[in-house]
Amino acid sequence: MSYQSFQFIVFTGLFVLLYYLVGKKHQKKVLLFANISFYAIAGFEYIPYILITVLCTYFTGRYIGKIYSSADEELTRCSTAEEKKEIRARSKNKAKKSIVVCLIVAVALLAFCKYTPFALKNINTVLSLLGKQEVSMFSVVLPLGISYYTFMTISYVLDVYWKRYKCEKNFGTYLIYASYFPHIVQGPISRFNEFKEQIKDGVSFKSENIVYGAELALFGFFKKLVIADRIGVLVDQIVGSWESYDGIYLIVAFIVYSIQIYADFSGCIDIVRGVSEMFGITLRQNFNHPYFSKTMGEFWRRWHISLQEWFKDYIYYPVSVSKIVKNTKKRLKKKGLKEKADLFSSCFPIIVVWLVTGIWHGASWRFVAWGLYHATLLILGQVFEPFIQKLTKFFKINTDNFGWHFFQIIRTFGLCTIGRIFSRASRFTESLEIIERIAVNTNPSMLFEEVDLGLNEANIRLAIICLLILLVISILQEKMKLRETLSKQNIIFRWLIFFTALFSVLIFGMYGPEYDASAFIYEQF
Repeated sequence: MSYQSFQFIVFTGLFVLLYYLVGKKHQKKVLLFANISFYAIAGFEYIPYILITVLCTYFTGRYIGKIYSSADEELTRCSTAEEKKEIRARSKNKAKKSIVVCLIVAVALLAFCKYTPFALKNINTVLSLLGKQEVSMFSVVLPLGISYYTFMTISYVLDVYWKRYKCEKNFGTYLIYASYFPHIVQGPISRFNEFKEQIKDGVSFKSENIVYGAELALFGFFKKLVIADRIGVLVDQIVGSWESYDGIYLIVAFIVYSIQIYADFSGCIDIVRGVSEMFGITLRQNFNHPYFSKTMGEFWRRWHISLQEWFKDYIYYPVSVSKIVKNTKKRLKKKGLKEKADLFSSCFPIIVVWLVTGIWHGASWRFVAWGLYHATLLILGQVFEPFIQKLTKFFKINTDNFGWHFFQIIRTFGLCTIGRIFSRASRFTESLEIIERIAVNTNPSMLFEEVDLGLNEANIRLAIICLLILLVISILQEKMKLRETLSKQNIIFRWLIFFTALFSVLIFGMYGPEYDASAFIYEQF
């Protein structure tokens, strides 16, 4: 059941109505039933996979909670610091063993479902080179949202292990969190303590929740159906037959693709967050106008925010304080290589994070290359930042004005767009071939030649107008809380805006058998 389908709209409307009709006492049951129904409609064969992950992390959390509770009781009976230290160490070691087993199960299940075909393909490549018999390929079920619910449940059990909050004893509450239907397919990645606080006492009906949620979801439909699906036709046409196009059109295609994937993914998140707001549950913001970023570091603080925060909390920081980093840094300092020690301690976690990020996005070498590309940009940004600052001072460049900021934004967008070549190409070697074609076969004058772009002139004009509207709205959102500002306007003006947006989606949305609006781009990740 796709988020932009009529079926999903009806499904959401019915459960929102039921959610408020039953009252606060039974709202959790409605949410749980909605989650199970959504997942069952997607496919009953997916249910065992999510149950294994949920049960494993839930009971591990309970077990760790019991270990810590027993330790706390023992500590009250201790009289010396040495006894307390021994009890804490023993409980931590016991909890560590259980968390390791839990993480192995959860990650192994994710890896098996998502990466088995990729692993077998590469194993067969090696066996073929060695003249050995290849391994038989077999299909593996890829459960809906496995990347997202695995990360959410892992974050929960690690937070319990790190004593950020206590374990959840109510299995129903935990299952609602892990299977919450608005965010299970594409995020955002929620944290259990934030989610639980919003549903534990029920939610009172507020018209603002329905209105604000509907406005946000409608904006998401506009991004997806009117913009992303429309300009996606151009991208598919050019990239799908890239050998037939001049390099200048490939540049245009990947610039447009950068806009498409933003409109598509952020549009989905707007729908998800809008639907969730109707239930009175606020999900994490996942996008903050990333193409206004001045550096790649800022870009990744604005793009897929919940995922970047997850990687920061659960991979970057643990790797930063790991024995590998500490021991290597210590050895380098002993040799008098303090600068290299500091460089290693800051760069190694970045490389690990972006290798995982690339692999998380897809089981392909092109995503590994994409991850390493961004890791390289972030490391170079750190290394050359002092040099850039000295350079701008030497040439007396005023870095506090619109011109310089605009240059930084265009530079960041350009670097990001280059990375899109790896993620959009069908394979790694093709991405290199596309880059080579752009480098050696680009003639700007070809833009004035008549070529097939997949869209007629009317659709191109409409796409440009809609992109300008999106740009204006994004600028306004940077300066104000747009929905709150709109709510303070005259009722006639408010309804005029709402119905204009609604009919824009209905009239200009891309529908019909020739357009595949059944899936968002990020569902493949």
